[in-house]
Amino acid sequence: MHAFLLAGLLALSSSIVVACSTDRPAPDAPTGEHPTGWADKASPDFHAKWIAANKFPLSRCQQCHGSDFGGGAVSVSCSQSGSCHTQGPPTACTTCHGINGTPRPGTGAHQAHIPYCDTCHQVPTSSEVEKHASQDVSTLIHFAGLAVTGGRTPTWDRTVGKCANTYCHGALSPQWTDPAQIQCNSCHDAPPANHARWSRLTGTTDSCTTCHPGPKDPRHRNGQVDLLPGLGCTTCHGSADHANPPVALDGSTDPKTRGVGAHQRHLDPLLPDRISRALACDTCHQVPQTVTEPGHFDTPVTRVRFNFGGTYDQASASCTVWCHFDKPAGPVWTNDTGTARTCDACHEFPPTKTRKGTPHPSVAADVAVCKVCHLFSPATHVNGVVEFTP
Repeated sequence: MHAFLLAGLLALSSSIVVACSTDRPAPDAPTGEHPTGWADKASPDFHAKWIAANKFPLSRCQQCHGSDFGGGAVSVSCSQSGSCHTQGPPTACTTCHGINGTPRPGTGAHQAHIPYCDTCHQVPTSSEVEKHASQDVSTLIHFAGLAVTGGRTPTWDRTVGKCANTYCHGALSPQWTDPAQIQCNSCHDAPPANHARWSRLTGTTDSCTTCHPGPKDPRHRNGQVDLLPGLGCTTCHGSADHANPPVALDGSTDPKTRGVGAHQRHLDPLLPDRISRALACDTCHQVPQTVTEPGHFDTPVTRVRFNFGGTYDQASASCTVWCHFDKPAGPVWTNDTGTARTCDACHEFPPTKTRKGTPHPSVAADVAVCKVCHLFSPATHVNGVVEFTP
C-alpha cells in the first residue's frame, strides 16, 4: 500500500517538473508576457514597431502599466526617471518626434516655424494621441487663424509640399523641404511698395527692424503689422536733437525737395539770420500723440493745416497765410533763394498803406528808417502785432 502511494507521488512530481519547464508561447502583446525583444530596438519584436503596426493602441498599455504609465498593476513604469521614456510618458510628443528635447521634428522647415505648432497642427490632448499617431487627417494639418482676405482658404498640398493662401506666405509658400533660407521678398516686397515714402529707413532689409519686430520675434508673421514700442518723431525724420526735417522721410537734406523745404528756416531758433521767431511743429501740422495715430502716416501725403487759418496748395507747394501778408500765391515751400524773406516779399517796401488800410507815411526804402518807428527783431517781427519804438 505504501509502495503504491509512493510510486504515485513520484510520478505526479515528475509530471509537474516537466510541465513547469516546458516553453509556452507568450500571449499576443501587449497583454500578458511580452516577447523577448520587446525592449530591444534592433529586434523585430520591439514594442514601438508592434504599437505602430497596430495603430498605437496605447490604451491597452495602460491596462497593465497604469493610466499615467507609472507602473500600474505590474509595477513597471514606462515614464519615470530611469525608464525607457525619460522625457515623459508614451503619450508625450517627444516619444515619436522632435529633436534637442523638443517636440519639433528636424525635418522640413519645422525648425524655422518653431513658435507655431498649433498654427498648422491640431495639437492632440493625451486622449487624442492614438488618433493623432495613426495619422488621422483631422489631427495633422489644421490651419488656425491663417485665413487671408478675399475669402480664400489656407490649404496644404502634401504632393507638392507647399501651403497656399496663408497670411504668412501669401498665395503660395516656399517648398517645405527646401533647405535654403527664406528671404524677406519670398512673402512680400522688401521693402514693400507702400514704404517708398520712408526710403530713409528702407535702404536695406536690415533696416526693417528699426520699426518692426525681426524674423525671430514671435510677433513676426502674426497676421498684423506690429511696430516696436518707443518709436518717436526722430525715427523717421529730423535728427537726434530735433524732430523736424532735415533729414526728411526719404533721407533728403536738400531744401529744394518737399520733405525738407523751409522746415529749418521756420523751426530752427539758432539760424543766425532769422527775421522772425521760430515756430512750433503744431503751427502747420497736427502733431500726433502716438506714431500710429490715425491721419499721421496712413495718408499718402503729409497733411498741412494752419492753427491760425490759411491755406496750403499741394500742387504748387505754396501757402497763403497771415505771416506772409496773405499774399496769393504765397512763397513756394521749396524756394531756398531767400526771395521769400526780403522786405517786399510780404508787403510793399516801404508800405503805401498800413494793414488797417490807412495811408502809411512816405519814407525811404531803408530798414534803418523803418527802425525809427518800429521795433525790428526776430522776437517782434512777423508776430501779428505792429509794434512801435517807445
